[in-house]
Amino acid sequence: MKKNSRVVITGMGIILPGVDTVEHFWEKLYNGESQIDYLTRFSTENFPVKTAAEIKSFEYKNYIPGLISEHAKHYNRETLAIMSAMELARKDAGLQKDSIEPHRVGFVDSSSRSGLEWWFEAYQRYVKNPSDSDIFNRYAVLTSMSSNPSTLTAINNNIQGFVTTVSSACVGGHHAIALCYQAIRKNRAVVMYAGGHEFPLVKPLMAMYSDPKSSVMSKESDNPKRAIKPYDERRDGFILGEGAMVLCMENYDHAVKRGARIYAEVLGTLSYNEASHAMRMDISGRKGAVGLNKLLEITKIARDDLGYICGHGTATYNNDLAESRTYKLLFEFLPEKDRPLMGSIKPIFGHTFGAAGIINVGATALMLQNKSVCPTINHEIRDKEAIHDCVPGKGRKVHIKKAVSMAYAIGSQSSFVALSEAS
Repeated sequence: MKKNSRVVITGMGIILPGVDTVEHFWEKLYNGESQIDYLTRFSTENFPVKTAAEIKSFEYKNYIPGLISEHAKHYNRETLAIMSAMELARKDAGLQKDSIEPHRVGFVDSSSRSGLEWWFEAYQRYVKNPSDSDIFNRYAVLTSMSSNPSTLTAINNNIQGFVTTVSSACVGGHHAIALCYQAIRKNRAVVMYAGGHEFPLVKPLMAMYSDPKSSVMSKESDNPKRAIKPYDERRDGFILGEGAMVLCMENYDHAVKRGARIYAEVLGTLSYNEASHAMRMDISGRKGAVGLNKLLEITKIARDDLGYICGHGTATYNNDLAESRTYKLLFEFLPEKDRPLMGSIKPIFGHTFGAAGIINVGATALMLQNKSVCPTINHEIRDKEAIHDCVPGKGRKVHIKKAVSMAYAIGSQSSFVALSEAS
């Protein structure tokens, strides 16, 4: 196979609140059905945050029945979730474990705090009973290390190519996609799986993000579904979500030859550090505009040919301001009819940190495939800085041909992924 080959998305595996199929994922997104509800993982009495997007029930045997239970009992919940998402992605792509030479397949997973849930629960048990030898036994190695969800998933699928875990906060999913894209493009692999998982519904972590001095989490308590309000004057932050998602990325020629269904083509990626501020992106929008414009140049997308931008859209003041100003700098000169739509899907599944970029790209690929754009729900009073149409209220039938997913992270990290409809 030639180098610089095209890269396409041929499969998706989804384990998210209320969703475990591509069809249900799209249904919730397009219909604007938020999966955020009252938090049940711990008591929220005297706690400022009352809501979250929780996975209410999860049974790995429904997705990977072949996994030996003697092994599975030593894995934590997030490992079993990403393994399940991988199984679903591979099957959705129409691939078997032995469809491709194992060394020509790889997996890059993203998680900002992999293992946190297990560590928190283990520490609580240890404090109660330090002599409990079952807490930190030899099998704890499998649950405590951040790399193990990806390596155990690879073992279960006989993946013998490049396998690693990235931990770059909210841009990690895009970083995973970028690594997979380059591996296929340079003919180091035929298929790469890009995944993300996050299980952040741990009280200390949520307390940190809801610190009153710099709170970025919504205090909504009357109606959980309305908690996240991107690009809206009434916004008061994000709500956390949990889950796992995997995208199957494949060499275009290989996908066509085997008659695979193609969701979208990955045209290119760009990740960089703004070196601006430790806690947020550059709120002037200038550095974001430089980066997004560079991506458009790399991928040869004309500004008036870009149909949709899936924003990071966390409904925090800094994020909304930076994205809206980036948009204004790049597209204000265009007639309104030629400007891209720009919205956020975070009000549906919450903010999933390391998995957010994967979910964004998966959602954007489906918008291209279905010739429709998902709504930005809860957006009612447009912020004065926002000049973009974020598709408020209901989904819209729009034939977009090219789109971009955006992600930002603490530490001045910025990243973009460009997609086009399958051709």
